[in-house]
Amino acid sequence: MKKGLMLGMALAMVTTVFAGCSQGNEAGTGNSESTKPGTTTSEQPAANASEKPQKVRVSLWDRSNSPDGTKITDSIVVKWLQEKALEEANLEVEYVTLPRSQETDKLNVWMASGEAPDIVITYNQDLMFQYAEQGGLWELDDLLDQYGPDIKNLIQPSLEAAGTYKGVRYGIPALRMNRNSGPSMKIRQDWLDKLGMQAPTTLDELYTVLKAFKEQDPGGIGKENVVPWALPAINQSMKGFLFGPMWGAGVNSDGPGLVDLYMPKGNLVDGQFHSAIDTPEGKEFFAFLNKLYKEGLISKEFVTDVNGQMFTQHLTSGQAGFVDSNEDPYVMTTNTRKSVPEAKWVTVMPFKQKDGSQYMDKVPANGLLNLIPKSTKNPEAAVKYLNFLAKNITVVQSGFEGQHYNVEDGLRVPIDIEKNKKEIDWYLGDLNLLTQGYMSSPSKEQMLKLNPDPEYAELMSPHYEQFEKFGGSGKGIDSPRPVAQEKSVNLTKYAYEALSKAVIAPDFEKEWANVLDGWYKLGGKEFDQEITEKLAELNNR
Repeated sequence: MKKGLMLGMALAMVTTVFAGCSQGNEAGTGNSESTKPGTTTSEQPAANASEKPQKVRVSLWDRSNSPDGTKITDSIVVKWLQEKALEEANLEVEYVTLPRSQETDKLNVWMASGEAPDIVITYNQDLMFQYAEQGGLWELDDLLDQYGPDIKNLIQPSLEAAGTYKGVRYGIPALRMNRNSGPSMKIRQDWLDKLGMQAPTTLDELYTVLKAFKEQDPGGIGKENVVPWALPAINQSMKGFLFGPMWGAGVNSDGPGLVDLYMPKGNLVDGQFHSAIDTPEGKEFFAFLNKLYKEGLISKEFVTDVNGQMFTQHLTSGQAGFVDSNEDPYVMTTNTRKSVPEAKWVTVMPFKQKDGSQYMDKVPANGLLNLIPKSTKNPEAAVKYLNFLAKNITVVQSGFEGQHYNVEDGLRVPIDIEKNKKEIDWYLGDLNLLTQGYMSSPSKEQMLKLNPDPEYAELMSPHYEQFEKFGGSGKGIDSPRPVAQEKSVNLTKYAYEALSKAVIAPDFEKEWANVLDGWYKLGGKEFDQEITEKLAELNNR
């Protein structure tokens, strides 16, 4: 089985017990201590009221996904955290929001201007390396020892896996409780049934299915309205990806590549790493996308859909037939059924490559990185906040006991799933900076407790099965990469633009020559050579 590396793809789940890195939730093992509104955990000492509160500003992603227009900073859990942090840790907490799609750009601006919040968040370990090398981050070893004992107890495996640079800790990585998660392919089963077709197992079969969706309009919405493959811009939209289809084309994840480009990173051939953009398989895949674009089989607006709004509309309106995304099939089915009652999204197992093998990435033990910029005046306050969060971890995992869930046989069983969707599910995982989920993949019996809808277990069992059967994750490069620090930002931006142009180009071959020419001029070969050398170092350890 090939090794893969993917930093930061998190799976959005349906119920609050599955609170993960995405706006949804993810299952995993963890403590089952209860926390109710107005109560605290027993271990927490009361704050000294005579001391002036320390202020701490905390980054918070805003996905613009509120079901009723509520601002994330006005949500009930945010208000509770602010009140309890003041009461228990003497911290005055301000949450600073930034659009999820602008993570890297906004973070770079913050760091350059010295105006970053006291805790900034990213999945990009190379960014941490870069900021650390430039002296832009606080060293956290002593601070964590002094102010973060509960953090260490909660997420020790992730601390062992990531967050250090040249032997010094600069990041506090969230612990992924459920590793059977990540982006995956889904398809409209109701459309397949109407056409008498099976889910595709190869890229060639995908083309046949997409063409049938377009030409035969199984949803009865008008051929001109059918979006066979819903696809947003090839950037940080964090909505739709190219992982599954590109693995089917033979592009692997044999090295880290460009972190913010959400597709397989590249292939290791005879010991030499080649980024996806510089492989025959990569060219073949983008020629395939170019063909689909010309035939109207992918979203015509994908280049400009940088925030994934059109992508979301295509899904929820029932226009889309196939996606590669980090939402699970039950969530997608539930959302689409608001417009199309018979809609049913199901998991598509990894496509078979030419040699018959199947593979997909699943997430590593470590996830989101919490960093404290050097511009922070009181770094101890930032660590104190994360320690406060560790003590109250059940709240940002599952909400409030008795209000959002009850504990049954060690499971946090939702009381009212629909209420939770409106009240907490859409943002809870983004408040959880220390764990992603709270338990491992549930059994079918547990699924029926977590959600009594029998279709939940039906749709989710194959979803988990694919990661268990085909998923893997490679060892991340944990040493300095000066070439990547110098060139990755420009290479990533270039790749976004160049690959998009190639997909919509009238003359693909001519445009692909331009793609490679620009890649080489910006240092693509040097970027790949550094990865080659670092992978060799890892293998020699």
